Amino acid sequence: MRLLHQINGQAGAVAYFLTSDTPDPSGYQWLLLKLFPEVSQALGIEVLLSEEKPAGLDEDAPNCTAAAFSHSLSGFQHCGFTRNDSSSSLRSQSVHEVTCSAEADGKMAQYVLLRKFVANQTDKMMNFVLLEIEKRDCFQRNRDSSSGCSPADFCKEQPRGCFVEDLSQLKLNEKVMIRARLPGNCRAPAASNCSIRMRKGSDLLELSSRAVMASSLILRTFTVRMEMHGAALKCRHSCSGGTAIGTSHTLGVQSAKPCTTHFLLLANTSWTDGAAVNLTADTPGCYWMPISHSCSVQSQRNGNTALQLLSSTNSSSTFSVIVSRSWGSSASVLCRVNQSGLFNELARRELPAVLYRSSGLSIKLPPGRIRSGREAQVTLQTLETGNPPAQHFCSIGGANLKQLRPLVMKEGEPVSVSVRSVGGNPEPSHRCWLRTAEGLSTSMTRAQNTPEAQNLGVETLVESEFSLSSTRQMNGGSLECRVSQHGLEDLDGRFTQNVTV
Repeated sequence: MRLLHQINGQAGAVAYFLTSDTPDPSGYQWLLLKLFPEVSQALGIEVLLSEEKPAGLDEDAPNCTAAAFSHSLSGFQHCGFTRNDSSSSLRSQSVHEVTCSAEADGKMAQYVLLRKFVANQTDKMMNFVLLEIEKRDCFQRNRDSSSGCSPADFCKEQPRGCFVEDLSQLKLNEKVMIRARLPGNCRAPAASNCSIRMRKGSDLLELSSRAVMASSLILRTFTVRMEMHGAALKCRHSCSGGTAIGTSHTLGVQSAKPCTTHFLLLANTSWTDGAAVNLTADTPGCYWMPISHSCSVQSQRNGNTALQLLSSTNSSSTFSVIVSRSWGSSASVLCRVNQSGLFNELARRELPAVLYRSSGLSIKLPPGRIRSGREAQVTLQTLETGNPPAQHFCSIGGANLKQLRPLVMKEGEPVSVSVRSVGGNPEPSHRCWLRTAEGLSTSMTRAQNTPEAQNLGVETLVESEFSLSSTRQMNGGSLECRVSQHGLEDLDGRFTQNVTV
């Protein structure tokens, strides 16, 4: 809105010299004006907007006076006061602008109220020569008509309006026209350079102006590509006084989504304890934005261990993995995939079991004397069973020994053992216990207070029941039972069964 102050309202304010009705000897007719210094009367005028007519005013009244106007400013949007515009040059002393907010534009004001305090002026008058109202472009936030205008610098031009939010919902391969707002103090820039800078940084799409409006530029149409997701739409305006003003907005493409990460390993990769393995995290299909990976090994025992980066490209990263049996029974590689800051995804892959040798082998012989013709157990013990578990083969004097398979139990489930003895005098007694791999013993509870004796005719059957709940500490240990007869200690019988929990 611009107001021009009056230069000829006062008598004698302008002196002039005018040629006669005939031209001068050179053929010219001229008018010479003398301007007197004066203070602009258009300064200090208050500007307000309203959607509705103020109460007390009648459009059908015979005169235009506002005698019944209550002077209430309720419902008015205050815009400001006229003042000198220092950015203007030739017209700075006669043109005064007031800019109303975007919210006022969005309300579609129907009335403009101008008022000025003139009680201290000599003429008690508010003077101006010209009133110019300029309706500037409305950049709507979204398609909701009640959203009003947005102060954003860019919007997507549509037949029904120009919408800011549409710039983050561009469709792949559609043709788009963008409107760029001119800065408030740079309505007539000497030059405006607009472009779209892709995420890669080196790719640039120049956008020339196809039309210049009162307060905005219409940029040339372009086709949406996938690499424009997250790209920066920028304009740089060269304004008066040698200043430059830049504006920017981030674009979004609807079909853009995170790319899938795959893990690559050589076919002959060895997962032996201590081996160095090269593992590649590859995220193909996202050529339009650089991708980085940060990976670690997540194991049951060691938690997270960061991996050393060996090399990388725009879509893949290769890391060195030192295989370790300290990972425990399970381990996986975990990668955080940063897709140019637009997406941060996690990718995981379970790693194969670590292979390692068994160690700490030792042979345990039964206590006491080994009698001819009687069975005896020889126990082969290891500190580490290895992976895969080692197979053991034993022989005495060239004869292979029969291997007893271990008793497999689940942690927490009860273990029941029944020991039977037939005949014998005195009557045999039974005792059973569990021995851990470290050599600690836990006695098993007898299910009955006294062994059960049954008369089988000539011989007597003695049977005892024992029970115990299995624990993880029993893994690698053994179940042992002893049958003894009082006074015949050298005839004691022992039974040992390896245990796996």
